[in-house]
Amino acid sequence: MGPQDWTQLVQHLAAPGQADWVALECEDRQLTIKQLEDAMLRAAGALSAAGTGVVAISEADPLAHTVAVLGTVAAGRIAMLVDPKAPDALLAEVVERAGATTVVGRPVRGVATLSYADLLAADPAVPVELPDTAIGSIFLTSGSTGVPKLVLRSRGADYHASMCLRLSRFPIEPGDRHWLCVPYAGAPFLTLVMGAIFARATVVFAPFVRESIDAFLAEKRISSAYLVPTMIRLAREHAGLDGPGWKGLRALMTGGEKLDLPTAEVLLEKFEGRVYGAYGMTECPRPTQASFEEIQSRPGTVGRTIPLRQVRIVEPGGEAAMPVGEEGEILVTGTDLFTGYHGEEPVGDWYRTGDLGRVDEDGFIYITGRASSVVKVGGNRVSTEEVGALLRRHDAVGQAQVIAVDDPTWTTRLEAFVILREGAAATGDELRGWLGEQMPSYKIPRVVRFLDELPVDSSGKVSLTTLNALAAEGAPDA
Repeated sequence: MGPQDWTQLVQHLAAPGQADWVALECEDRQLTIKQLEDAMLRAAGALSAAGTGVVAISEADPLAHTVAVLGTVAAGRIAMLVDPKAPDALLAEVVERAGATTVVGRPVRGVATLSYADLLAADPAVPVELPDTAIGSIFLTSGSTGVPKLVLRSRGADYHASMCLRLSRFPIEPGDRHWLCVPYAGAPFLTLVMGAIFARATVVFAPFVRESIDAFLAEKRISSAYLVPTMIRLAREHAGLDGPGWKGLRALMTGGEKLDLPTAEVLLEKFEGRVYGAYGMTECPRPTQASFEEIQSRPGTVGRTIPLRQVRIVEPGGEAAMPVGEEGEILVTGTDLFTGYHGEEPVGDWYRTGDLGRVDEDGFIYITGRASSVVKVGGNRVSTEEVGALLRRHDAVGQAQVIAVDDPTWTTRLEAFVILREGAAATGDELRGWLGEQMPSYKIPRVVRFLDELPVDSSGKVSLTTLNALAAEGAPDA
């Protein structure tokens, strides 16, 4: 029988007779797979001695963070991953909600705290064997529109999530170097950190810095990377995507938010045969994936389901299947499906994503928006994502996000936040007039606000919470 959880996977890869390869790299520090195993077992020893229950891990060093997570699983405890950049108040709140009895990294008042040095100072422990149905981890949702939920995941589901890259035919092979610049305390840990380790590749941790990205890719010999569309737009607008580092990428994956058409067109032009579109969420990390050929021949698709996953399109809020080609709510399931949210009922067999989409006659899935992005303006149904996507087609617009805010007259009104392309000029009235030539008046934002950059949350996505706060403050037009 093969590995059943992350602990067993690391031990399997580091077994005597196996090659010793670099699993993790951050700046000038590395951990080979055998060093990772040793650190994991020492961390298990420290965490076993520290008690039982949930361990909250909020460690700024990605190598220490990864060791702490694996050590927690090896100790038979539950690892709750918290972004090290999250506010201290949020860390304290989720520690209390989850009933965590130990913290690794940042201290929380009244809770025992261990440092990375404490983990490595302990004697190695024998991993605790538990059923694959036992809860192994807790992940926080992004909380972009409110308080994050605590996503409960079983040990078996976490292990199956690490298979996603290989099952989806993403070209990652032993010896490859995969760049991780999105927060490692979130869902990317499931698929990108553990997925690269599963493939015997090296995870290179480094932040996204648009001014030096091409030089970084070349210097670090990065062969594959995952970037959210916002990052790709920022890099393209700053210095383009034509440097040697970009050209050296064998595979570029994008996901996390909807890929706008202008960015998709550039990717297909610059990275022919090397672009992969990913769709997923913390609750079910990667039910579908699309290759370059599929993206090119079927614009807008997020691909078909990968092995051991399923997708259904149903009537929003209901269970009735929608006909081929018609929009409905997306439901997903699979071997990596989460168990449920902390404090709520188990999820059941299918997870309602809240995403709207359709499926074509060949089984390709298309995301058309969020159920929560569809609002009523003056009694008319409007998708904020549709309006934002059209705004981004304007020659002067580099980035745009449309939100819905309360209005005493219309119940809801739309407001647009725009970043102009370098050297371009446009007024709010000009953009509103341009939109008015292509869509009904009730879909036109009442206000267009200009920003130097769109605020992003810890996952790299546009922060709707911040934009709603700016709207409430009456952020001035440019």
